[in-house]
Formats: sequence, structure tokens, C-alpha cells
Amino acid sequence: MHDLTTLNWTVLIAAVFGVAFFYSSVGHGGATGYLAALALLGVAPASAKVAVLIVNIFVASIAFWRFYKAGHFEWKIFLSFAIASIPLAFLGSKIHVSAQTYKIILGAVLSVAGIILLFRSRWQTDDVAVRKCFLPVALLVGAVLGFLAGLTGIGGGVFLSPLLYLFRWVKPKTTGGIAAGFIVVNSIAGLVGAGWEKITHAGPLLWLTLPAVIGALLGTHLGARRWSSVTFSRVLAGVLIFAGGKLLLEAAG
Repeated sequence: MHDLTTLNWTVLIAAVFGVAFFYSSVGHGGATGYLAALALLGVAPASAKVAVLIVNIFVASIAFWRFYKAGHFEWKIFLSFAIASIPLAFLGSKIHVSAQTYKIILGAVLSVAGIILLFRSRWQTDDVAVRKCFLPVALLVGAVLGFLAGLTGIGGGVFLSPLLYLFRWVKPKTTGGIAAGFIVVNSIAGLVGAGWEKITHAGPLLWLTLPAVIGALLGTHLGARRWSSVTFSRVLAGVLIFAGGKLLLEAAG
């Protein structure tokens, strides 16, 4: 299942470190980036889903702690989205789809995530007036993103952050703390839904947690360098779109 060459493992470890470093600097866990790297190296996304969730939990937890300690977090807004997302993430992880269907769903998710990352720098400005976030809207958004997170093995933060920016529900840096917390709870729910048996089958891929944690510790410490995150987001967007397109073409073939 994980028949990778030494070169492929080296590339994968470097990619995971880089993704964790830059994603965590803006409060993300990096699941879409890890899945993209695995897809480009030919590792079946469905097989890697549990390992990616575990890595996601570690990275997003570090990001959450850093942003929370810095005062960039709002419990009320976070809970408005998380209340509905947690049970839906659990349910989404229980759904089993065919390999072709999974490639279509994940390919679409990676492609959309890449497009969002490509344009998200336009919304990064500190001089914004915060708008009220209505609970019914937050619950609906949380439910949809939670289900998608459980189904595909991501935390959903890559979609939540741009929405928080776009609708100005919180200050820019607060999106980092909220997205990180959102990713943690959804990833845990998805992991619980997957079950212990699938966790033990993750095998060597679990070692990817180590470079991810190191990358996250450095990335969250240097998170104030927003220009690095924006530049990398644009480069990574191309990788995500390419990987997503690759999966969609495989599904179509």
C-alpha cells in the first residue's frame, strides 16, 4: 500500500514539513496539502486518510495553542460553527464510497481549496469592520464543512478561513485561531468515526507526524511573516489544483 522509494519518502517528508510550516502559520492543519502530496506520489488517498487526520490534529493543535495564547480566538464564534460540524464530521467518516467516487470528491475538494488559496490574500487586511455572524448561518456552514471534513479526511479549516474573511465575521488574525480549533475537533471526530482498526492500518505513514510537528512549531512561531504565507499560498494553490485535476482525470478515465 505504501510502496514508495527512498527518494519518494524524502520528497514526501520534505513536503509534509513545508506544508505544516506554512499552513500552521495561518492556523491551518494542512490536510489538503498532505493529501495533494500523497496523491502526486501515487499513494491512494483513501488509504492515507487516517494518517492525514492524525497529522492534522497535531499540527492544528499547535496552531490553536499559539493563536489562543496570543489572544486571537473567540469562543462564541467557534462554538457556533463547531456544534454542528462535530457530529457531521463523525457521520461523514462513516460513509464508505467507491474509489472512483472518492477521487471525484477529493479531486473537487483539492481543486476548490487551491482556487480559494489563490485568492485568499485579497481578503487579508487588518482594517475591517466586524459583522455579526447569525447562528443559523453558522450552524449550516459548520454542518456542511463538518460532513465534508469527515468524508474526505480534512479538517475543513481551508474553507472556513476564507468565509470568515469574506463575510468579515472576525478580525483577520482571529480566523487563524478559530480555523485551527475547527480543524482539531473535526479531525478528532473523523478519527473516532474511522475506528481503531483503520488507525493501526495507517502504518509507516504515521511517521509523517514528526516532520509535521517540527514544521508546525516553526511555522506558528514565525506566523507573523504574512508575506511568506501569502506567497506560499499562491504556489501551493497550483499544486492543489494540479493534484485535484489529476484525481478528477483518473476518475474520468
